[in-house]
Amino acid sequence: MYKLLVLDFDDTLLTDDLKISKENIEAIKKAKEKGVHILFCSGRSDDSMKRFIDMIDIHDEDEYFVSFNGARIDTISGENIYFKTVENSILTKLIDLGNEYDVTTQLYHNNMLIVEKISEQALLYQGFTNMKLIVDPNVKKLEYTLKVLFNSWEADKLNKMQKIINDNYSDTVSAFFSKPNYLEVLHKEANKGLAVKYMTEKLGLKQEEVIAVGDSYNDLFMIEYAGLGIVVSNGREEVKEKADYITKATNNEHAVAEVINKFIL
Repeated sequence: MYKLLVLDFDDTLLTDDLKISKENIEAIKKAKEKGVHILFCSGRSDDSMKRFIDMIDIHDEDEYFVSFNGARIDTISGENIYFKTVENSILTKLIDLGNEYDVTTQLYHNNMLIVEKISEQALLYQGFTNMKLIVDPNVKKLEYTLKVLFNSWEADKLNKMQKIINDNYSDTVSAFFSKPNYLEVLHKEANKGLAVKYMTEKLGLKQEEVIAVGDSYNDLFMIEYAGLGIVVSNGREEVKEKADYITKATNNEHAVAEVINKFIL
């Protein structure tokens, strides 16, 4: 029997217009009633996640959620239990790299989205996440960031930057894509797979009792860790190759409800 259900938000639980279907909410509530732990695990900030968590309204104050692609784990009441950051010593080098390749470099501190200068990409992202956007020309003075997100429509640039980061700084950070235009850099001990492993052990569960559902490259870590790794049918083809099961439904067709009805209820 599966005892922990881990759900990504964007392009998995959320529809393209950033809503949660009634069918998905009802299925999640039934899984919870059956005693299954529900763990939301997203690249979004904790504040950005909370508005969706509140909408579903199934968690007690002492239950958990994972934000920033695994860099933070908090209780619903706001108690932090896991926190991994990119420190200033490497952050300044990453900011320089972003400027060298002329991409938007986004930083995350105190639940704020911080950029050195405004850009179309940053404004689109801010609208997508509803985060508070701060323009600060002195970003290099930040003590830390929960992650660095390089935001660009030019995939070639991001691919080159990923190689540079992984070749030179892999002892400190890891770089991976959450979307084709988002290259994310996190502390090397921060990813969704490590966060799910941490929570599985904290809850006293076994790896084979975990279902993880996602769609994109940043979900690979938890999909590979889980006893049952699932990718929604609208997910990336490279991620589907690692899945134990691919849903018939897309994120717009209640894919999460399909998973719960098939494997839990």
